[in-house]
Amino acid sequence: MPLLPVNRFRCDAAGELIGVVRFRLWKDLCLMRMLGIFCLLVVATVTMENRVVAKDRPNIIVFLVDDMGWTDSSVYGSTFYETPNLSRLAGQGMRMTQAYAQPLCSPSRAALLTGKYPARIGMHQAITGQSKPNPIVPAAANPRQGVVWPQSRSHLPLAERTIAEVLREVGYQTCFLGKWHLGASPRFWPQQQGFETVIGVGGAGPSGGYFAPNNIPALQPGPDGEYICERLTDEACSLISRRGEDPLFLYLSHFNVHSPYEAPAEQIERFAAKMDPENKHQNPVMAAMLYAMDQSLGKIMKRLDDEGIADDTWLFFLSDNGGIHWHNMKGQYAQRYPVPVTSNAPLRGGKACFYEGGVRVPMVVRKPGKIAAGSVCDVPVHMIDLYPTICQIAGADVSREPSVDGVSLLPILTENGSLDRSRLFCHFPRSKTLAGTVGGSFVRDGDFKLIRLWFGGDKGMHAYELYNLKQDVGEQSNLAEQMPQKVAEMAEVLDGWLDMTGALLPHPNPSSKR
Repeated sequence: MPLLPVNRFRCDAAGELIGVVRFRLWKDLCLMRMLGIFCLLVVATVTMENRVVAKDRPNIIVFLVDDMGWTDSSVYGSTFYETPNLSRLAGQGMRMTQAYAQPLCSPSRAALLTGKYPARIGMHQAITGQSKPNPIVPAAANPRQGVVWPQSRSHLPLAERTIAEVLREVGYQTCFLGKWHLGASPRFWPQQQGFETVIGVGGAGPSGGYFAPNNIPALQPGPDGEYICERLTDEACSLISRRGEDPLFLYLSHFNVHSPYEAPAEQIERFAAKMDPENKHQNPVMAAMLYAMDQSLGKIMKRLDDEGIADDTWLFFLSDNGGIHWHNMKGQYAQRYPVPVTSNAPLRGGKACFYEGGVRVPMVVRKPGKIAAGSVCDVPVHMIDLYPTICQIAGADVSREPSVDGVSLLPILTENGSLDRSRLFCHFPRSKTLAGTVGGSFVRDGDFKLIRLWFGGDKGMHAYELYNLKQDVGEQSNLAEQMPQKVAEMAEVLDGWLDMTGALLPHPNPSSKR
């Protein structure tokens, strides 16, 4: 047999090699396609399972009021303000007598959405033009100041995981309406924090006022004279009716009753006619704003009834901080009614301070079939608890998430257990509070509350106030001198918490000439 030419052999060998390579490439491509299809099937199956499970999960509504004090309703003892729908809600659910928030709105809203004390993210003040994207404690301050106070963050970092992001992952529709106040730039708006539907992204108060024409970001202008509280309510009711098959998480964050103080004139006049100088609540404008808020709650409750989903919906009602206890109105109403906006008595202080009047807030929760109608809970709870509570209701496990400070309230809401926690904390460092003190921090442990006034004592030392809230809810009898050992023990606990959270701490000003 003649030998094959060398070049012929090389060509045949190369062809065979190319064929082998082509076969392997084809085989690998087939495997990759099969793997891709498998992955898509897995994702689709998980998504479908989430959707199927989600359909069986309850709707969840958070109804947040701005600047509503602990006693600013008939439910909590006011004989001047009228809140019949909140009374009805409390009669159908559970009223919390010791619910806590932060002293100001932005930190409270961050705490609600993340389940974390805002000290962890360097946010202890309301967001203003003075807030910083990356807050620090400066090395020195103006020589006229004896203390260097920390800066506060200007937005909720996108890295923080919110209730809305968790609930979207398990098949919920997520909707936000109203006051956001967690970042003015669209980069930090609710759309970037898990909310699919967003109607209004307000800052401190409604830009341009409560009546249209106003200028609230992400809200289509309404007809002249439209009251923003009513507009947000109508939008929320529409979302409830158009909710689709998946369960709904709706966060309705009202501007009421923040400044500027405005309400329908006929309601102001109605409350003015019943003013009583002996009543601790005397402001008819505040009363009218609270009444409008309560009417909003009533409309939400009615829409849930009309849609036949009231029994399948958890409804959380609460405020973001204590009431305004000083003269804060402007214009004609300030002249006609020269009275404080509200009173938090018997609590001491109000918004922008760490006394109970600034941090104890109304809170009512309703879920038919889960919560006993007309029940009352005296256990101290906090806004940080809404994150783990709502996530557990939705079937999402966040128990292993790092740095979540809140605990699920389901054991006490359903009266099937207790909370594995005895302490609550607050960090509020600023040069002056609206209770006339320097900034401070506190720890509540059982019935006792220890407040540290940063460098507010003699010779630049800290000052301490210790109260037994069970015996002295008005914080009038400072027990610090009588119980120095208790002060030392609780101060050590407070220091441990401040260190654990990485809180920004004030320090003496090296440039001070005081």
